[in-house]
Amino acid sequence: MSALKSANKDLKGMMKTVKIQDIDSMQDEMMDLMDVSNEIQESHSRNYNFSDNINEQDLMGELDALEADRGMKTESDFIPSYL
Repeated sequence: MSALKSANKDLKGMMKTVKIQDIDSMQDEMMDLMDVSNEIQESHSRNYNFSDNINEQDLMGELDALEADRGMKTESDFIPSYL
């Protein structure tokens, strides 16, 4: 019985230091963070419907053309002539 009285006294003392507004504010902040987290997860899970039939050589050709337009060295510039 004395343990219950002691626990009750300690609990009452702790409750005097707790402010409901602080708890509400913290819960609101947590809900905002959860909303942001959910938005990020939704963004990462979007499907952009890229075709599985992508030709890597065509893509590299397009990249080489873009790099050539910008005056950059292309991948083919690094391939030795004997290949």
